[in-house]
Amino acid sequence: MRPVTKITIFGFRLAMVVLAVYWFCIFVGTHLPNMGEMVDLRFRVNDKVKHFCAFFLLGGLLCYVTNSPRWLKRFAIIGLVGMAYAAIDEITQNFIPGRYPDILDFVADAAGLWTAITIYVGAKCIHLVFRQEPSDEKIA
Repeated sequence: MRPVTKITIFGFRLAMVVLAVYWFCIFVGTHLPNMGEMVDLRFRVNDKVKHFCAFFLLGGLLCYVTNSPRWLKRFAIIGLVGMAYAAIDEITQNFIPGRYPDILDFVADAAGLWTAITIYVGAKCIHLVFRQEPSDEKIA
């Protein structure tokens, strides 16, 4: 069985396709006009929790699809790109009827993003520690 990271669709890695589709869905979801309570099909969850979860998943996907031996640079770029997108997302909502930019939404976005990065790095470190073979077995 092939690992998930090697599966391709039309020559593109599945993980990259999932990231692109998810990012597009975030963009569309945050730029639809606010219809108010008239057509509220959304879950009754706090708006900041939605922002945190959306960017937590985005951060996790960004960590998963990227690869570099320079961890600090890799995750710093992921964090900065994610935060830049969060800022642009909040600013552009000002042009959508019924929407407005909110600094607390940006804070929730950044918190979700950096939480995902932190958990990913922690899990990666734990995986590397437990994956290493004892030095006696490497010789044989």
